[in-house]
Amino acid sequence: MPHTQRQQVGSRGQCSSRLLPLLLFLSLAAQPIQTAIHIPSNYHISDLKRPPMIMIQPESVTVFGVEDFVMNCEATGNPLPIFRWTKDGEEFDPGSDPELKVTERAGSFAFYTLSNTMESLKPYQAKYVCYASNELGTAVSNEATISSDVPPTQQKEKKGNVKAEEGSSTILKCNPPQSSMEPIIHWMDWKLHHIQLSERVVVGKDGNLYFAHLTTEDNRNDYTCNVQYLATRTILAKEPITLTVNPSNSVLLNRRPQMMRPTGSHSTYHTLRGQTLELECIVKGLPTPKISWLRKDGEMSESRTIKDMFNHRLRFSNISESDGGEYQCTAENSQGKVSHTYIVTVEAAPYWIKEPSSQLYAPGETVRLDCQADGIPSPTISWTINGVPISAIDKDSRRSLTVSGSLILKDVNFGDTAIFQCQASNKHGTILTNTNVYVIELPPQILVEDGNTYTFTEGKTALLECETFGSPKPKIIWESSSTSSLLADPRVNQLTNGALEIFNVTHDDEGFYTCSIQNTNLSVNAELEVLNRTVIVSPPQDLKVQRGNTAIFTCLAVVDPKLGPPQIQWRKDNKKIFESPSDGKYTFDGPDLKITNVEEEDEGLYTCDVITKLDSVEASVTLSLWDRPDPPELLQITEPKRRSVTLSWTPGDEHNSPVLGASVPICRWCQRICQACRPKLPREQPTWWY
Repeated sequence: MPHTQRQQVGSRGQCSSRLLPLLLFLSLAAQPIQTAIHIPSNYHISDLKRPPMIMIQPESVTVFGVEDFVMNCEATGNPLPIFRWTKDGEEFDPGSDPELKVTERAGSFAFYTLSNTMESLKPYQAKYVCYASNELGTAVSNEATISSDVPPTQQKEKKGNVKAEEGSSTILKCNPPQSSMEPIIHWMDWKLHHIQLSERVVVGKDGNLYFAHLTTEDNRNDYTCNVQYLATRTILAKEPITLTVNPSNSVLLNRRPQMMRPTGSHSTYHTLRGQTLELECIVKGLPTPKISWLRKDGEMSESRTIKDMFNHRLRFSNISESDGGEYQCTAENSQGKVSHTYIVTVEAAPYWIKEPSSQLYAPGETVRLDCQADGIPSPTISWTINGVPISAIDKDSRRSLTVSGSLILKDVNFGDTAIFQCQASNKHGTILTNTNVYVIELPPQILVEDGNTYTFTEGKTALLECETFGSPKPKIIWESSSTSSLLADPRVNQLTNGALEIFNVTHDDEGFYTCSIQNTNLSVNAELEVLNRTVIVSPPQDLKVQRGNTAIFTCLAVVDPKLGPPQIQWRKDNKKIFESPSDGKYTFDGPDLKITNVEEEDEGLYTCDVITKLDSVEASVTLSLWDRPDPPELLQITEPKRRSVTLSWTPGDEHNSPVLGASVPICRWCQRICQACRPKLPREQPTWWY
């Protein structure tokens, strides 16, 4: 078993700042099903071996000159990785080839050609893969292809002459040289001015210049097609073409629209997800036909489609599978219309849905590497370990593959440290990702300071921290100076992160606690201090105040002297109250809240909050307004009889002053004498009469 580093109490070791970014990278978030190691940023380690990681991938290149031939691969790792190559699947040693020059430096390997002729490069047209290895595993690069092509050159041509009648259509052909590069076409005159394009005159994707119909203004002898190749920084000027438009001696006859490119009623296009596709619709006719586009089987994407070349092209940028379907171009003028249907099929090279993450693991853990990819057609998932197919490695009962393509490793040990490659392939291509499984032992360390003091008030939950780290995970022991059976107390609990939790702390819990790592001499001490809880000894009382008067609430509390003066805040209906310097409505004076000129809107629930840095308490009361009740309303006399009547009314608002009786004057018409009948009530009970 590897040696375990031991430290004295409170020692922290040395830290290599260069390694922290790597440690954080290797400690990516774990999947829920597994328990990968997360190295804290304050864990100190002087050195750590690292598996290779390819930083610069070799790139596919088309060689137009010997100076373009280069294949490069760069990787990091500790120890530094060594490189090897395959060519079309076979081992290939560039250093042993006399026609190649190799440059090798720390973490980098590249080779170039020493030849001066393109012919000598033909044997090197192949697919190359770079392998970077050290004692922890082998990382595999993407596949890179070297191909060659002859730079486009000027072709011998005769000067072109095209004659046509006014009103007819014509095509001036460019015929760019064959090349693996996509050319950019510019039609210009001898002064290098661009030919004016319009709805009537457009350039096709084939480079030709199309006229929907001719006018005598199209006569000129310098229509020149300039072909630009960006990769080789080349522009080739074709021979000028003379266009002679013979004027019509009679009235020009209008013509129905007809397709020039593409021909027929429909065409089919196959493309891949993420690529750019252009559909073009070039039409002849007189007057110039108007072009419109629509999707026949759904809604056309506005974000990924652009109409270009005066509406003659429909371009899809970053095309997706949902863009597959039927599209239609319609060209219309006064003489009729013509349509063309484009059937677009979108497939996809493999792309990742979920990639496995590089992680650190402790011995005995279960590792699950989820690798999911999609594509059209659906890709096949395969695994290699250090570049070797799993099928070629001895079977291991601890290793299994799921139906979805995930790789599961049970009860891992140090020998399982490796770089795993997940590869997804279909007929359109292959993608590959490297995943580090690093089974490691790291010496335990305590990551909190020694001698911390934790202060809480009575009744609170105390939390004493003891963060540790190591691989395997350290076992923590808590001890108290005041008791020998700390964890036997039902109020005490040791959390999974190592912290000690004590519910409903009392003064009896005060004292010193020790956190130590089992089977080591590593430990830290902590002190728990318990203060008196904050208590409101004189809470505010409910008040009933007459309108216009002043209300005063008093809130007195007792606070532990070590906590310092408390902060007293007031709330009305759960909204914080602020002093009102302008109108003096609210005034704070120590424990008192003074409310002046009380009105109906001041009624409500008032809360006093006493806040310290460790605890808080509150008390709530109500403020009510009382005033003279409103007089009764809607008096009615019903059921008049000889000696009686029925009198009814609607009571007015009592304003928190109950009406205990009513006075009903009776008027005798014969004597014109009015007397009141009043019920007898106790004198000490306040009443209102009307």
